[in-house]
Amino acid sequence: MLLWAYVRLSAAYEADVDLPIKLISPKGYALASGAPQRLHTRVRGAGWQILLMEFTKNANFQFDLSERALPPEEMVTLHTDEISNGAVLPSELRVLKVEPDSLELQFGKAVEKRVTISPRLVVRPAKGYTIVGEPVVAPQTVTVSGTSTVLDSLFAIPTQSDTVLGAKEDVDRALILTDSLDNFITIASAPKITVHVAVQAIGEKRIPGIPVEIDALPPQFELVLIPGSIAVTLRGGVEELAKLPAATIHAHVIYNPMELDTARAVTPLFDVPKGLTYLSSDPPSVKFILRRKSAAHAAP
Repeated sequence: MLLWAYVRLSAAYEADVDLPIKLISPKGYALASGAPQRLHTRVRGAGWQILLMEFTKNANFQFDLSERALPPEEMVTLHTDEISNGAVLPSELRVLKVEPDSLELQFGKAVEKRVTISPRLVVRPAKGYTIVGEPVVAPQTVTVSGTSTVLDSLFAIPTQSDTVLGAKEDVDRALILTDSLDNFITIASAPKITVHVAVQAIGEKRIPGIPVEIDALPPQFELVLIPGSIAVTLRGGVEELAKLPAATIHAHVIYNPMELDTARAVTPLFDVPKGLTYLSSDPPSVKFILRRKSAAHAAP
């Protein structure tokens, strides 16, 4: 069977493949439009070489226009012969046909812009663990060059995707930037992006003495809460909870005349640091005394 497969794959075959384009723009310019990501190509050669090319993804079209002088309209047309000669294929493979058979490439003056890096790292903690805080990305930005029309709509560059399942400890990954805009933008020295995600065991902590603040209270009223402070129970990473300052937790009551006229107690609202979950408070609600200030007290 192996001998039969070798003999069969040594015969000449034709195959249709889509090959990516790698373009180097003229000096001082950047591509504005006209270049698709791939060219539909028919190639001919030994069957095993076609299979190897599909597996290794080592074939593409390369056009080096760095020394090309641009006409006033800043457009370059690549015809069939130039496109075919730009094909980089394994030995003994040749191009029979390319679609489209010509390219009209529009260029513009290159400018630079600092762009944020958007990491595409998905971390799923194991049962009993949680992600603490936001991912730490280094570097956070990168300088890219391209035409103003392209860069005006570019606010972030994503990294290639990666997934970590069942994490029980901190996750560190080195990711590379995607090449979806490879021909339209240039990164002089594209760095490897490091992403750190903190993973900790889940714990709970009761924090007493959180003062309850009053929001939107009219100046002619005073509102006394009983009690004035409460205990809050939070859930999150055990290390994060251990060093959590009580001052980062805020409890507040919003003045609502319709609610305060009919209720005897109100339930505070809570603001807790991102990555932590509010579970409960003790007591769950507070009583209040609402009264109008005297004229002498309200005048100042």
